[in-house]
Amino acid sequence: MTQIMIIISILLLVLAPFGITFDEDGDDGGEKFFQCVGDMEESNRVRLYLGLDNLVVDCMLSRNTMSDIQYRNQLELFTSADLLPTVEIYNSTNTLTFTFSLRKVESAWRVNIPRMNLTINTVSAPVDEWYVEFNMFHGMSMFSSPGSMLDPLKGTLLDVAREPILQWTIGDEFLAKDIVPHLMHLVRMDVSRSPCANDVAVLAPFFPPGGHTGVILSVTRSAFTSDARWFNVTRTLCGLINEVCVSGCVGISIVDVMLTNTHLFLLTNRGLFISEDLLTPATRPLKFTLLFLPALAQMDYSSTTMWFSSQCCTDRLYFDDDIVSLINNEGEGENQNSRCVYSEYPFIKWSICRASEAELKKNARHRYLSFLHDRHQHTGLLLSYTEEGAMVSVFGTKPGSDTFHTRTKFPPVQISFVPIGVIMMSNNVILYGSEVWMSTDRGSSFKWVFTLRFSPVVDAVICSASGVVVFSTEQGHLYIMKSGQARYASLHETVALNSSLVCDHMDILTSVQLDPNSRTGIRYRTIDMNRNIKEHRMSLDRPLALQYTTDHTVLLHVHSPIENRTVAVHSHADQHANPPVLYNTFSLDHVGKVIYFSDGGMVVIKEVFLKHYFRGFDSMVSGEILLPIRAASLRDEPIQHCNLLVIRKDPNGFVVNLVVQSQDPALAFNSSHIGKTVVSPGYSSYIILSVLKGGVAVAKPTMPALIQPQTMQYKGHWLLFSAMGTEDWVMKEGSCRHALHSMDHMTSNALIRINVREELNFTFKAFMADHSVPMVYKKKFMFVMLTNPLAIRVTARHSWDYSNNHILTLTAFSHLCRKATTTVTVFIPEASLLCDSSSFTFTLQNSCPEGLSIVYQRLKPISNEEWLLGDPRDELDNKRLFDLPVNYRPPSELGVLIPTTDNIYNADPSKPRPREHYHISKNSGRFKQCAGKKTLEECGCTDHLRVSPLAINSDCRQRVHRMLYPVTKFNFSMFLRRADHPDQPLMSPYFVTVTEVNNRTSWGITFSDVTPTVTRMRRYLSTLNETLYNPKGLQISLFGSELFHFRIAVIPGVVLCDLVDEVQIYVDEAPLAFPTHYLINNMTAIILGGLLLVGFLLNYNSVSMPTKSRIQTMINKRKASVAPATTDSSTLN
Repeated sequence: MTQIMIIISILLLVLAPFGITFDEDGDDGGEKFFQCVGDMEESNRVRLYLGLDNLVVDCMLSRNTMSDIQYRNQLELFTSADLLPTVEIYNSTNTLTFTFSLRKVESAWRVNIPRMNLTINTVSAPVDEWYVEFNMFHGMSMFSSPGSMLDPLKGTLLDVAREPILQWTIGDEFLAKDIVPHLMHLVRMDVSRSPCANDVAVLAPFFPPGGHTGVILSVTRSAFTSDARWFNVTRTLCGLINEVCVSGCVGISIVDVMLTNTHLFLLTNRGLFISEDLLTPATRPLKFTLLFLPALAQMDYSSTTMWFSSQCCTDRLYFDDDIVSLINNEGEGENQNSRCVYSEYPFIKWSICRASEAELKKNARHRYLSFLHDRHQHTGLLLSYTEEGAMVSVFGTKPGSDTFHTRTKFPPVQISFVPIGVIMMSNNVILYGSEVWMSTDRGSSFKWVFTLRFSPVVDAVICSASGVVVFSTEQGHLYIMKSGQARYASLHETVALNSSLVCDHMDILTSVQLDPNSRTGIRYRTIDMNRNIKEHRMSLDRPLALQYTTDHTVLLHVHSPIENRTVAVHSHADQHANPPVLYNTFSLDHVGKVIYFSDGGMVVIKEVFLKHYFRGFDSMVSGEILLPIRAASLRDEPIQHCNLLVIRKDPNGFVVNLVVQSQDPALAFNSSHIGKTVVSPGYSSYIILSVLKGGVAVAKPTMPALIQPQTMQYKGHWLLFSAMGTEDWVMKEGSCRHALHSMDHMTSNALIRINVREELNFTFKAFMADHSVPMVYKKKFMFVMLTNPLAIRVTARHSWDYSNNHILTLTAFSHLCRKATTTVTVFIPEASLLCDSSSFTFTLQNSCPEGLSIVYQRLKPISNEEWLLGDPRDELDNKRLFDLPVNYRPPSELGVLIPTTDNIYNADPSKPRPREHYHISKNSGRFKQCAGKKTLEECGCTDHLRVSPLAINSDCRQRVHRMLYPVTKFNFSMFLRRADHPDQPLMSPYFVTVTEVNNRTSWGITFSDVTPTVTRMRRYLSTLNETLYNPKGLQISLFGSELFHFRIAVIPGVVLCDLVDEVQIYVDEAPLAFPTHYLINNMTAIILGGLLLVGFLLNYNSVSMPTKSRIQTMINKRKASVAPATTDSSTLN
């Protein structure tokens, strides 16, 4: 409570000096509460870029009209309250938060984030672009309003060091001004965005074929708002054409461009070019390959279209979901020739796509329009049409193949119009053309959304962050749809035909055009979707009759035009500036729109009835009252003070007379009342068609069956209601009345990896953001849509809290061990298109969760510091670690001195390798980390590599776990480890195999809990050529000496990743190795036996044994001395 009071006090103290104001729509009237600068460029929002260096960002308070002294006082106020800005950096899989530090010299806050804290990778790869949010009060953004102190400053962070297309030079780079001479020939432009970073895009201007412009591309990292590099690829492509074509490539022009996760496709009028893999190191200009497709030989590429369902794939396991298709249509009628081919990553093999065999038998002439791959269902969606109409066919993939079946997964769907194209969203499939249809079941059925009779849709842009689709017509008009809502809205905006729409990573819609006066050669214009939706107003040129059905629902009957109707003039300034679009009647696409009455009141349309059951009425809508409907005031219509007599003039009650019961002649109906409605709740309403002499009104009831011969409506029980046209009411998209939040603090478009047999829960809350609107008790606001219900089992449970807020709990359970994804969309169907939080989308991916691994844990753990420098001992004071000799190799089955393994431990290339006495030992043993190095320092062994037990890091392994001989029934305690989860003991069904890395055989599994499940699994998985064990109670015995290196691996089919851990054990103080130990024992036994036998024989033959005295006498016996004799020298003569 104290912290909350401090925050409230700070808000009250600081809000006034900043002078932040708000308009009636909730938009901020001033700038953001604080501003941040970093490695960014001038643009329409915050754009940060991460290179190989640290990310440094400075933030400061917005000065507005504050003086320097006031600014410093505000800064000290925040500092004294220990309030510092934070930056939250997140993408679909990770969320990180960093806190700023105060720099008093610059009077600002700074954060310095090392690159390794965000990512340790630097190689080129498709990676999610990060979102950033700068907050002064972290965790309170859900209570914010635009322009308030709690409103975070939002932007993006792009890893420019890893984004694939940014690393390459595509052809010859030139300046933007060099394209100016060609602008007069510009036909249109096409933009292809990076699937994982929508701020990165490739732009291709289209020029008429046969010219000399060539193939020109522009690459941006800021959605063309601040930078752009220009490339001329003509020379590169022509070099490939000249190799196979004698005529050369004069007049080459671009037809389409497509950027996938790994390749750049350029479709020209001379052929299809595919780039080399963008993930390879960019050490040279980008190379292309001219694809020769026999199925499309001798065709006109200028009439070919290229289709690709863009999706971000950061895991190579899912790269094969990238499928590109080409469709060529030439000729008409009998000369029609339509061909379709497709290929998946790495785009080497191309296959033919065609209608099903059954459909081809009915009509062999199919004109193919589009072919897209659905990564959720692993199906192909083919759009085609014949003389009988258009159809959508869905084909499943063949088991174990990358091609599709020739039979459809379910019967083709017939479409009543000819679509131009199709787009595949994460949760919807949308067809567009003169009409727009939507499928929520991945192509099994389609639902009509709206019709454009005079200007069909020709292109569509997906804003993936919010699930918005923007349609552009051939006249440049824009319309939008939102995820999960079968409704649309006009953006009340027109774009140039030679421009292109770009929706960046934050779903900011811009229109880009070539501009010779711009530094980058491109001019952009931001299109505010919400503001344009509000400005689109509609109405009918005929009156409405209001009929109450309940206290909060009404019927609005549309009457045919009434003659002699007097039109009142209302002074609404906005009507003159923005007149509404007039319709003759309501249509189905008006469901969800809100009717605003000029006298007061709002009604949201729930259902539209195109035909009325009474003559004179054209159509009818049912609606829910959002704001009580006000009738004319008593001052303007004093006749409401009187009683009203209703007289039936027709036996069927189709016509009545209305007579005001008053003696005053002025209190009677007149011509100004024609078209107005008399409303009496609980009774029929009456729309006035004419007025007779004497002030009697002729009216038509909305419910004739309730009309009595005479009915008296007393004053206070009836009202006079006016809805005669644009002067009385308009229809537009209503303001946002709903909100949806994740109770688990999950970000929208998150990627959740779920493990096999894992269960996850997700909770969402929906509530009314506008509390003035009456609420229905226990109303279900939220609905759930799945793209692949069979992939992961998802169940929903609805509940309500004490405030009548709708709570939805989703439980996801992964029951299949196979690669699969499903996108879950939680949405409020009745929410306004102006709501920013009316839907929530996340993807469940049946795959290996991030950070999942198995680890071996000792009963008494050894820390990394002890592994590197310590001397840990057990309870008997025995050393627990053993220092391996330099260039050590463990024994083999041939003997201790004959190592045969390729693994070298504690490697040092500058020192000799021991135990190389035999040829087999000399030819084995390979350095890994130290390969090609001359000294130990060049090996680059880090502390992380020195403590790693993996065989791949054996060069750096210096110390291993030491155990004393004998090692029997040693417990392998294996645990399942996952980030942000407690370690769990490894048990069934995570069965494991155990192998000795160095091929030693003097060991064995002495115990494993063999259950019936283990027995069955051993029988089913006999093809593994290895014995599987239950990790529960796994025990091992070691019969040899020195180093044993075991690899424990979970069997395949249990989890969608390789779970492996390795354990190293050094058996010390073991007996001598075979056969030395046996030879010594035998020789000792023989000698002892011989001595005993000699003693026995001597004793048996009564040979006295020498005594001690005799032995001493023998030793001390005087020996004879020998010396030369002395002679006289004369004698010798």
